[in-house]
Amino acid sequence: MSCSGYRFTQQENPLSQYGIKTLSIPMFYNYSNIAEIHTDFTRETYRLLTSFSGLKINNGYRQDTDAVLLGIIKSPEKVAETTRSSNLRLAQGKAANAIGNKRQNFYIPGTTDAQIILQVIVIKKPSEEELALLKSGIGDKILSNSKIIFNEMIPLKTLYTREILDNAGVQVVGTQNQGVQRKNLKNLAEQAATNIRDMILYAF
Repeated sequence: MSCSGYRFTQQENPLSQYGIKTLSIPMFYNYSNIAEIHTDFTRETYRLLTSFSGLKINNGYRQDTDAVLLGIIKSPEKVAETTRSSNLRLAQGKAANAIGNKRQNFYIPGTTDAQIILQVIVIKKPSEEELALLKSGIGDKILSNSKIIFNEMIPLKTLYTREILDNAGVQVVGTQNQGVQRKNLKNLAEQAATNIRDMILYAF
């Protein structure tokens, strides 16, 4: 029988088979070129994983927990490769009075897509040396073993439309677009948290 569109929902602690009843989630590490994105990622992941009964989640790193979940946010080195603009629109057509007719044509992006990679690691009772190694540039090369339950890379992408206001609104368009970007990055954090929860749930 086909079960397309349906997913099994489990609320019990899926990490219990590894002897993990307590899990620390320190602040995610932001190695990307998008500022402050790690705060939302940490918060949303903590919120979703608290839904598992039998699994105590600690906010921040604690040495007395059974395991630690590390989140490392990465992006290409160049900002232009992380956020790409498209659907360019002529600025003079939107803000003629503010721009005037003595400047060369320049364009405002209509849409922007952002793409990053989230590395997720669950390791049992790590030492300081192990944590430093996993956070380093070769951390993504380390394979799962008896201590490392997960070491996975999750690609994430979002697309948002930028606001373009006429005349009086031109002075606040930058602020409004920052709000649009912030909202979409928060949605990206929610998407990441869901991926982490599902990765833990459906990997077993």
